[in-house]
Amino acid sequence: HHYNNFTMSYKNNTNANRDDLFGPPKAPSGPKHKRENAANRDALFGGVESKKKGGSKSSSSKGSSSSKTRPSSSSRPKPSTTSSAAASAPPAPTTTAKGYSREAKPKITSTLSGSAKISKLKEAEDFRDKATKAMQRGVFTRPDPVTAANYYKRAADAYGLCGENRLERLHRVASADCQMGNGSYSSAASEYMKAGALVRESDEDLERRRKEGWKFYNDAGKAWEKSGAPGKAANCQVLSALAWTWDDDSTLLTKQALTSLEESIEAHLPDILNEYALYRQTGVSKYVDPGNKNSKPSKETINMANEQRVKTAYAHEPIQEVTHALIHYGEYQSALYSSGAVSAMLEADGIATLTLSRNYVTETILALAMGDPVMAEQQFLNRHVQKTHYLTSRECKLAEDLFRAVLSRDVEGLDEARSPAGSNKNAMASLHASTRGLVQTLRISGAARRRVADPAKKIKKKAPVVAAAAASPDDSDDSSAEVKPPQDDDHDDDEEDDDVDPEKLDNELDDLMAGLDELDALGDSDDDLDDDDIDLR
Repeated sequence: HHYNNFTMSYKNNTNANRDDLFGPPKAPSGPKHKRENAANRDALFGGVESKKKGGSKSSSSKGSSSSKTRPSSSSRPKPSTTSSAAASAPPAPTTTAKGYSREAKPKITSTLSGSAKISKLKEAEDFRDKATKAMQRGVFTRPDPVTAANYYKRAADAYGLCGENRLERLHRVASADCQMGNGSYSSAASEYMKAGALVRESDEDLERRRKEGWKFYNDAGKAWEKSGAPGKAANCQVLSALAWTWDDDSTLLTKQALTSLEESIEAHLPDILNEYALYRQTGVSKYVDPGNKNSKPSKETINMANEQRVKTAYAHEPIQEVTHALIHYGEYQSALYSSGAVSAMLEADGIATLTLSRNYVTETILALAMGDPVMAEQQFLNRHVQKTHYLTSRECKLAEDLFRAVLSRDVEGLDEARSPAGSNKNAMASLHASTRGLVQTLRISGAARRRVADPAKKIKKKAPVVAAAAASPDDSDDSSAEVKPPQDDDHDDDEEDDDVDPEKLDNELDDLMAGLDELDALGDSDDDLDDDDIDLR
């Protein structure tokens, strides 16, 4: 290859730089890194022998002389050093150094053990005693929260190295409390957030972990708000709301969790700026008159709401996480309310993004999941397609195919629109996993299929009664045995009526939608009946 015989110009004119950086080739003395870096010097600047011969000739013969005298990398002899340590060291690599490497840094273990752990625990106790002493009031002294916060933080760091989750969490909260009293709100918020993360990793009771996680993240949000960081405050409010869903594998969302999630949505965007504010299920907006919820807000109220809107970069991402959580739990109305907040935040930026297009199609899917294809069509025509960039997007085609198939009750068209191998496969692949799963549950009736409750619960409930009847067949003549079981069953039904069972409501809704599909299928042909049966699986 011709480039093997070519010497770069920066290698011909850097004698001084090479010697200043690495020293002479065979320096008898000097710093160790200059005496042991001959391989790096030659790799960066070229061989010394070729340098001398190439520099003594004229500029016209530099290339030819250097190409003849410069040895190849394989035949170049490695320089020897006088140091015994260098003589015993392995040979230097032939490749050029790549710069900073993460693998080169030593890894710090997360927890200590043995005598190191004992000494670190003792050090943490000393920090705790100093912090306690700093907060005591004496004759000539008063509490010093600054010093106490520092000592509490150092004690928490020490406990963290020892793997003491609970002690680390308690001392971080103590440090944050001291910093709140001193006015160091940003540092206090950071400590509260660390405490919230530690709660989730602890091995305590699940309900206690949820309550403490909600409290710590909520306190962090208040601290960020006092420090003048509304974006971080709203993000902490989302984290505090999601704490109620930790390790929750059920399909039902508690009212407390739903309330917290909807409050976190308004913390990012006031409801009067949200197109789907009417779908909020809990609470009342701060910008709406409680006595007259249908009144139109004034211009001053709208201006104030625009000022309170979170305008930091990527502020919509926490709300998107809330939307996915609400879709997972089947709260489609609240999910539409959350998705409307994301759209409003992205529209306010005035920039056409793929995120906005994907959020538009998510709104259409949620409207269909609620069983309202007419609203899905109206929002598509009146809002979504008014954006020029959305008309040319693949998400626009997916949304139109979905609601038109539902409106025309075309089962084959619906299956084609949501097929992973169909014409909308790219648009489907770009959606979130929860939204893709929701699309697969849509029916021509417009309502998404709910998860059917496990019938084993009903069997278990009535099993004791059946077992008692089988165990005592001779007691059928007893009048008390004939009267009491129906009274108990009626009493149970009354209790179920007082405490509404969400699973029972879901089953009734499924039965109702199935009946509607059967009624609609009576006037169809045999092929349509087969399609409906497939759709109701």
